[in-house]
Amino acid sequence: MAELATELDVAAVLGSNGIIGEHISGFESRKSQLAMAELIAQTVALGESRVIEASTGIGKSFAYLVPAFLSDARVVISTGTRNLQDQLFQKDIPLIHKAIVSARKVSLLKGRSNYCCPHRLNQYRHHDRFKSREMAAIFSALSAWAAHSDSGDIGEFADIPENDSLWYYATSNADNCLGGECPEIDRCFVLKARKQAMDADILVINHHLYFSDLALKEEGFGELLPDADVLIFDEAHQLPDIAGNFYGEQVTLRQIDMLCRDIVEAEVSEAAESKVLQRCGDQLGKCAADFRLALRNFAQKGEWERIQHAPAIRQAVAALQDSIAALLAELETMASRGKELAMCLRRVQSLELALTSFLESDDNQVSWYELNERSFRLVRSPLDVAQAFRRQLEQAAFGSVFFTSATLSSQQSFRYYCDRLGLADIDCASFDSPFDYARQALLYLPQHLPDPAEDRYPAMFGELCRELVQACAGHCFILFTSYRMLTWAAEYLRVHCDYPLLVQGEMQRNELLQQFLRVDNPVLLGTSSFWEGVDVKGEQLRCVIIDKLPFKSPQDPVYRKRIQRVNQEGGNAFFEVQIPEATISLRQGVGRLIRDSGDRGIVALCDNRLNTKSYGRGMLDSLPPMRRSTDLDEVKAFAQAMETPCPSVRQ
Repeated sequence: MAELATELDVAAVLGSNGIIGEHISGFESRKSQLAMAELIAQTVALGESRVIEASTGIGKSFAYLVPAFLSDARVVISTGTRNLQDQLFQKDIPLIHKAIVSARKVSLLKGRSNYCCPHRLNQYRHHDRFKSREMAAIFSALSAWAAHSDSGDIGEFADIPENDSLWYYATSNADNCLGGECPEIDRCFVLKARKQAMDADILVINHHLYFSDLALKEEGFGELLPDADVLIFDEAHQLPDIAGNFYGEQVTLRQIDMLCRDIVEAEVSEAAESKVLQRCGDQLGKCAADFRLALRNFAQKGEWERIQHAPAIRQAVAALQDSIAALLAELETMASRGKELAMCLRRVQSLELALTSFLESDDNQVSWYELNERSFRLVRSPLDVAQAFRRQLEQAAFGSVFFTSATLSSQQSFRYYCDRLGLADIDCASFDSPFDYARQALLYLPQHLPDPAEDRYPAMFGELCRELVQACAGHCFILFTSYRMLTWAAEYLRVHCDYPLLVQGEMQRNELLQQFLRVDNPVLLGTSSFWEGVDVKGEQLRCVIIDKLPFKSPQDPVYRKRIQRVNQEGGNAFFEVQIPEATISLRQGVGRLIRDSGDRGIVALCDNRLNTKSYGRGMLDSLPPMRRSTDLDEVKAFAQAMETPCPSVRQ
C-alpha cells in the first residue's frame, strides 16, 4: 500500500524496504542513490546549493525527484535534452507520484517551437502552397489533430519528421510570434503550457528554456518560469557551452531566409496590392546567398578578424548591409498596415543590430563564422560566461541550486567546472557507481600504435578496429574526434569488415541508434554527438573504441581565444583548460559502455599518449576502475568470455 508523502522520508521511499520497490519490479536499493537523495533533502532544508557528480548507474533522476516530491519547496528541474525532459515527465515522475501519493502539481514546459501554433495553422490551411497532395493531406491531418489536442506538443504527432519543412507552417518562434496581438491567443498552446507552469509545484524544463527566460526578462517581456525555491540542473556538464550560446548573438542564412519568407507572406495577407517587399526580400536573400559564396574562399570555421578585410568579404558585407537598409526603409512605411508587417519590421531591426554588433570589436567577445553546404553562421560569443551566469542565479534568488551529471570533475577536482560557471563558494560531492567495473569491463590500452599525428596511424588504427570488431562479432561503437578520421575508417571497414556499418551522416542520429538496436552484429561510427546521451543496455553493445583523446581543436575560435587569455594572464592553458576539457569528454565517451549491472564489455583507447605522456596517468585515473590490459590476445579472450551471460550484480 502506498503511503502519503507527509508520512515519508527519503529512506522510506528509496531505502532497502522502500515503497518504490512496490512499483518497480526487481528494484534494489542503491546506497549511492539513497545517499545522494538524503544530501539533496538536507541541502534544501538548509537553503544551500551543491555540485553533485552522480556516476553512471546511481539513478540520479530518482535521487533528486524523491526529495523534490517530499519537500514543500517549489522546484524547477532543467534537463540538457528534450529526451530526458520527456522521460522524466512521462515515466519517472508518474511512477514516483503514484508511489508516494503526492498532491504536488507537476508540469512540463518546452520551447515555443515544440507546440503547434493555431494562428499559423489557420493562416496556411487554405493556401495552395504544398508541393504534393500528400503534404497537403498531412497538413490537414495535423490541423485536425491540433483542434482536439490537449497539449499541442508536436512530439505527439508522429506523421511529420522532426526536421520537415512542414513545421514552418505549423509552429511559431520568438521572431514571428504575435504575442498578445495574436487573433488566436485564446487557443494558444504555448500560453496554456506557460499558465500550467506558473501553477506547478514541480516544473520540468530544459537548459535552453532556462536561458530564454533570462532573455525575456532582460528585454522587458515578462517571464517564462515561475518563482521557485529550488533549481536542479541535470546533465549540468552542458551548461557552460549552452550559456555561451545564449549570452552571445548570431546571424544565420536560415534566419534570413525564414525572415524573407515571412515578409512575403505578410505582404500577401496585409498588403496584397504591393510587390515591393517581395523584391526587397529577394534582394536580401540573394545578398545573403552571395555572402555564403564569398565565405567559401576561406576555412569552414574561423575568427572573423582573420578574414574581415579581404576584398570579397568587405564587398559582400556592404551588399548585405545595403539590402537590409533598403528593406527597413520600405517596411517602416508599411508596418502600420498589419500586425504581421509590424513584427517583420522589428525582426529586420534586430537583424541589423545583430550584424552591427558582430562587426564591432570587443576584448571580452569573439566574433567568428561557420560555413556548411547550405548555410552560414556569424556568431559573437563571450569568452567567459561565469560572471553573467552567476548574476543570473543571484537575480533569480533560488534557495537551493543543484548541478548534477555523471561527468563534472577532472582528475578528482571540480575546480575547472566551477570556475567556468562562477561557482567559487559552492560545496561539491561525488557518488560512486554501484557497477562492478573491475569484473564487468576491460580497458584496452594498445601500445603498438604510433602517435595519432603520424602518417601510419590511420592504417594501423583501421586494422585494430577490424580485429576488435571481429572479436566482438560487431556490437561496437567506434567514436571519433573528427569527421575526417570517421570517413577514412568507414571506407576501410567497408572493405575489411563483413558486419553492418552504421555511419554518422548517412542517416539521422535517432535512426542510427534505432538501427543499432534492431540489426544483428552492428557497428556504429560516430563523432561528438555520440559521445554522450546514448544509452544502449545489454549485449547489443560490447565494445567502445575511441580513436584519439578528445582535445578540442585549438583552431576553434572561442576556444583559441580562451586559451590565449589564460596564457596571457600567466596561467598554463594546457593543464588548466585543455586537459580538464579532454578528461571530461573522455569520461563521457567511455561511459557509453556499461549502462546496467548486467552489461559487460571492452573499452579500447587507441591513443598511445595515455602511455607516453605525463598527463596520461591522471586522465586514466579519472576513468571508472576497470581492469587494464595492453595485450590484444587477453582482450580477445575477454570478448570470447562475453558470450557467457553475466549475472546482474546485487547492490
